[in-house]
Amino acid sequence: MEWKYPTCLKRGMTIGCIAPASSSDESLNTIQQICSEHGYNIIFGESCYRTGLYGGSPEEQSEEFEWMMTKAPCDAVLALRGGYGTMRYVDCIDYDAIRKYGKPFIGYSDCTALHMAINRYSRLVTYHGPMGVDFTKARTQDIAHLFEALEGRLRVIEPLPEPPRGAIGTELGEGILRGGNMTMLSMLCGTPYFLEDDSIEDTILFLEDIGEAPYKLDRILQQWRLSGLLSRIKGLMLGTFTDCEGDEDEADYDIGYEVLRYMEENRKRHLPDPFVCYVPTGHGTPHQTLPLGGHVHFRYISNTIVLSPYTK
Repeated sequence: MEWKYPTCLKRGMTIGCIAPASSSDESLNTIQQICSEHGYNIIFGESCYRTGLYGGSPEEQSEEFEWMMTKAPCDAVLALRGGYGTMRYVDCIDYDAIRKYGKPFIGYSDCTALHMAINRYSRLVTYHGPMGVDFTKARTQDIAHLFEALEGRLRVIEPLPEPPRGAIGTELGEGILRGGNMTMLSMLCGTPYFLEDDSIEDTILFLEDIGEAPYKLDRILQQWRLSGLLSRIKGLMLGTFTDCEGDEDEADYDIGYEVLRYMEENRKRHLPDPFVCYVPTGHGTPHQTLPLGGHVHFRYISNTIVLSPYTK
């Protein structure tokens, strides 16, 4: 199945907001105001008003998510926040219907399970970008980048926060961007919602900050090293990892250096040299919107990410 680009948004369209992972107490009025300032209407699903750990049963959440992504009177779907709920119902969704309607879905953190499932079974590009929880005046630049992406105007991400690692050259590589929250990806590994085996060698894997201790990060990387995943992917894009400091008697954990070593181990000769690049994302830091399932090209000399068309 070929990749499908989501609908390109235009001012005057409607965004549907839901809480697909957990309940929330965000200011819906603020979200509505900011969407209005950018020229968009917004509707809120019932989950935005529910209380409790998940903001609804798995059946309620899956039904609402599928409805918003298909027949609901909205043109895109924005997650209110992450949490710990989406893996409970990824097997209850009609992915053929989601592909048919082709609505953009925006979220990060626990929403990684939904991104991975939609990318795999709807073959629809989704957006790892700011959620309702990030719609504040303090995140003006992030929200502007989000709407640039949704409207198909975002073409280049620059400058990246750190120099890349890997082979030196004018161009380091291109591929399909997949991934998200590092813990969620580890949990999905071995399930029907992880990367397809025949897509791994075309993948640039994106990893989002999870605020875990260094030994937990390396535990996940060892799992992927031993499975052969890291030696096959084209490259790796790292979000902003904020808690990689070791104990007093330990060196800080350089995840970029470590993962590049693992990518180089037992790598087949026909595969291009691996690389690691960095992009600002997530959890209280500047958050650049990324098209998951989209074709991206990394340029070494300018230290930029170039996005191919990712919306229709």
